[in-house]
Amino acid sequence: MQKDLNIALDTNKRQFGFKKGCSTEAALHKVTNMIERRIAKKGYVLGVFLDIEAAFDNVSFKAVAEAIHKTKLDPATAQWIINMVSNRYITINHKEATKTIRIRRGCPQGGILSPFLWNLVVDDLLTLSPNDTPGYLQAFADDIVSLAEGNDLDVIWDRTCKTINTITKWCKTKDLTISALKTKIVMFTWNKKWTLRPIVVDNTTIELSTSAKFLGVTIDNKLNYNEHITNITKKATASLMQCRKAVGPTWGLNPKTCSWMYKTIIRPILSYCCSIWIRATHTNLNTTKLRRVQALALRIMTGAMPSTPHISLNHITQITDVIFYLQGEAAKGSERLRAYGSLSLERPPLQRGTIKAHTTINDDFMKDLDIPLNSERDLTIPALNLEQNFTTTTPGDYPDTYKNQLQQSIDNTPSDTITCYTDGSKTDEGCGAGYIITTDNNNTIIHEESHRLPNCCTVFQAELSAITEACNHLITHTNKHIIIWTDSLSSIQALTTLNNNSRTVANCLNSLNHLGANNNLELRWIAAHTGLWGNEKADELAKLGTTSNLIHKRPVPQSHINNYINNKVIQLNNEHWTNNGPKHTKMILGRNSGKTINNINSSHINNRKDYRTAVQLITGHCGLNKHLYNMKKSDTMECPLCGHREETVSHFLGQCPATTHLRGHYFNEYYLSINDIFDNIHITTIIKYTNKTKRLLKPEDIDNTGIT
Repeated sequence: MQKDLNIALDTNKRQFGFKKGCSTEAALHKVTNMIERRIAKKGYVLGVFLDIEAAFDNVSFKAVAEAIHKTKLDPATAQWIINMVSNRYITINHKEATKTIRIRRGCPQGGILSPFLWNLVVDDLLTLSPNDTPGYLQAFADDIVSLAEGNDLDVIWDRTCKTINTITKWCKTKDLTISALKTKIVMFTWNKKWTLRPIVVDNTTIELSTSAKFLGVTIDNKLNYNEHITNITKKATASLMQCRKAVGPTWGLNPKTCSWMYKTIIRPILSYCCSIWIRATHTNLNTTKLRRVQALALRIMTGAMPSTPHISLNHITQITDVIFYLQGEAAKGSERLRAYGSLSLERPPLQRGTIKAHTTINDDFMKDLDIPLNSERDLTIPALNLEQNFTTTTPGDYPDTYKNQLQQSIDNTPSDTITCYTDGSKTDEGCGAGYIITTDNNNTIIHEESHRLPNCCTVFQAELSAITEACNHLITHTNKHIIIWTDSLSSIQALTTLNNNSRTVANCLNSLNHLGANNNLELRWIAAHTGLWGNEKADELAKLGTTSNLIHKRPVPQSHINNYINNKVIQLNNEHWTNNGPKHTKMILGRNSGKTINNINSSHINNRKDYRTAVQLITGHCGLNKHLYNMKKSDTMECPLCGHREETVSHFLGQCPATTHLRGHYFNEYYLSINDIFDNIHITTIIKYTNKTKRLLKPEDIDNTGIT
């Protein structure tokens, strides 16, 4: 039944909602890709973003029943589902009165099957012929979008009206209605002079809009995404203001918690589906808006002064510049779509167009990485593992007891049993896999082999590759008892889980099932590095495989791609700091910049006051007279302690004669350069000296510092 249900729910490819391997990102990619291609040809795309009123609540039982009967489900199962959906009652209790009402329409709220039932209903609309719905029609659950493209506005108008009329009639057959007030119609074009006849939806004339919000992304008629950037930055800023209530300059949540809040709450708001709108980060207006949000978050985190440059805060807090972070996330999103087979590849235009597609931008980011764009990916659309022609044994809840029984279990194996030991290894020399097949209680070796995998592969892939190759070698055996021992518990768990999204796991599972179809096959866990002969031999073969000339082709793991992308983001971020970082901050940090930054973000500084002091000293944006004078907050630049020189950070920390003895007590030197201080003295000692002078503390903070 479960297998039949899975086949039956394999709906139209243009339905992206509630389906494994599909996402809002994939749905948005398909829509924007079509718009970009036409705009590049200086044409028009008329998009209609339809809203069906309370679709899940109002769909008729008749529509659900008709949709189910069109599937490949057996009649008994189909009727069982229909009865479950249609025979539902709701009981209302108020004081002493009770009322029971039979539900007449809609899918069960919160029901696991409800989203799939709705997909089956909408599938009827998506499978209509091009004569009924000319153009492109796509759905994500109950969000339906229609696109009509071309260069002739009259043809586009005719196609759009015909599609709308078809959808309206279809809705009436399902007891559904289109909300004309929530429906948006947008003409996507870069052409300036054009006119279009009015479009009517359900007897209501719809005015053309300049933008439409589809699946959380605001798509404007020029595809510059300026409005979307404005919306997400406003939303992120509003969320930051709520977080700010728990934080003050010197009190509240510690910096680590604030950093966690930004990375897990605020930054996802900014990066949602960024692979689609990454073009927006190419304009100074949008980059400024995005960087302002991160700068605000880091000022809340550090207690830094409003004048502190955001690039300095990025470097000190070790948080990547938001623009480079978005470029990396966009590339990762594009690579996920590529792995799932949802990425529409761009064809080079015959002549130069007017717009650069988002896929081209993401591909340009990946060009200098050592990852072929056409190589097979390990990540794939999740599939159900409904067949398992083998049994598994794991250490269970008491692994120590199980380990003690391993040798006894191996010794008691019947002599005619075929035993196989597998292992994978990854070293600096490469990635390898190996296996040895024996019988007669390991006294007779049938076969042993080691091979190498591409360097990008993981140990997990190597473990599974060893099992796969062992099964392929044993495939000619029938009616045998075969035991495969592996020390990779994660491999056994991956092979027995219900859902799988790895090609390597899928290939290994297929090999196990083929071998297990004609044999009594067991997959058992064995403790690693415990002196068991078979496991030690397999480990030896796996290490030998890392230097082997026999290389087995394997798909590229997503983790390898993400690591390459992360490394490039770090490189871009470091180059940005090198080229644009403030000279004052670079001068203060000196040669041991990395060491000082690590000390600031380590557990040595775990309160807001000290963290704030460190940031202000390093950036120079602090309560010393030199900076306050530049900000027009002070009438003089002179040091109030000595009255001889400008009160800069260098003077305050290393040269002021009024604090000579205090400096000698903390720094063991009376006069030092700023580089000597930050290169040779721990940041916590510098903070203690600063706190002792009370120069950077506000009057209201001094009473609570404990300084005497």
